Amino acid sequence: MSAEAVASLHNLIKQNANVLDETSKQRIQRHIQKLTNVTQLFFVERAFLQEQNRFLIEVNNEVKARRSIKLQNLEKTRVMSYESLEKARAKRAAKEVAKEVKKTEREAKKTEKEAKKTAKEAEKVASATAEVEKVTASKKNLG
Repeated sequence: MSAEAVASLHNLIKQNANVLDETSKQRIQRHIQKLTNVTQLFFVERAFLQEQNRFLIEVNNEVKARRSIKLQNLEKTRVMSYESLEKARAKRAAKEVAKEVKKTEREAKKTEKEAKKTAKEAEKVASATAEVEKVTASKKNLG
């Protein structure tokens, strides 16, 4: 039943309430029963939709969680024995370790370059300081 039909039913009840003979009372009771049934149906449908929405939200959250997990492809898809699977996992782990080692080596080289650069700057500062001391010493000797 639509909202307009419920409003119409409500108006019928109001009209019949003014005339209170026996047939009007029976009509009012039928209309009130209809209104009660529609209201109950509305609440049942609403509860059902809320439950369905809750379920869909829960399923959607599970899908998001599954998508966030990184999948590991060991090799091309094929049927493998347990031993082959273990070898492939070991191979993958070795690759990852090698990758980490390379990354560490790159970082070490970068640090070494920065240290050399800092050492050169320190030598420049030291030589400039030595020249300033020579100049000041020569001025003292002259003066």
